[in-house]
Amino acid sequence: MPTATADDGTTLRYAVAGEGADPPVALVNDAGFGAWAWGWQHEPLAGRRRVVTYDHRGTGDSGAGGATDIDTLVGDLSAVLAAADAKPAHLVGFGLGGAVAMRYARDRGVRSLALVGTCAGDDIDEDGLGRCYPDGADEAAVRATLPALFSDAFRDADPSLLERVVDWRRAEDARPRARRAQVDAWLDFEPEPLYELTTPSFVLQGTGDPAVGRRTAERLAEDLPRGRFEAIAGRRLAHVESSRPVNDALAAFFDEVDDGG
Repeated sequence: MPTATADDGTTLRYAVAGEGADPPVALVNDAGFGAWAWGWQHEPLAGRRRVVTYDHRGTGDSGAGGATDIDTLVGDLSAVLAAADAKPAHLVGFGLGGAVAMRYARDRGVRSLALVGTCAGDDIDEDGLGRCYPDGADEAAVRATLPALFSDAFRDADPSLLERVVDWRRAEDARPRARRAQVDAWLDFEPEPLYELTTPSFVLQGTGDPAVGRRTAERLAEDLPRGRFEAIAGRRLAHVESSRPVNDALAAFFDEVDDGG
């Protein structure tokens, strides 16, 4: 598995799917989640594009590193994109990853922004976000997070998938200390004036997300000069639950931007 080296020497594990010549896509994850949470996008969005995903410091096989804040995570993203030869990219940011993507886009430039379940730090429902994380490492604690991540209908439809999710969370998610640092980085995030962020932007929001409300996401899209909004069925991991319409919408958005839209 390839790795990139951050400015402070931290090793960051990343993966690349696809070999296409169209502008690449980078998937930037939420606080605490391992790369498994992009498993429904990483390969499906590839083909004509190379798609990059990676683990934040302290997550999965990436090193723990030092202090964690938005600027450090922006530097990590830059290191991964450079190592993967994926600049400039379409950035897709989930939760904390959306904050990282917005800061990166403002400071360094990207082809487009897609923001999933994200907002400024003071708009986060901290209690709802907390329900997405286990209060222990045992199987029961991880299983207790599933209602915050997926709707009842989705959980009932494929119990075997939920068993795999529990295994993935236990094996790949951030260690507790690193997760807390990542969550704090998002809670502390205050975006610069959004009217200055003129990148084409697409805000997608789960209809039952316990951490970010629909109206919060709609305001984010309204405040971005080239923003648009789309609601998607599901809870915190709505991009998993509604992966097919999400992937279709993202692919169409990337094509539109690349065509000059």
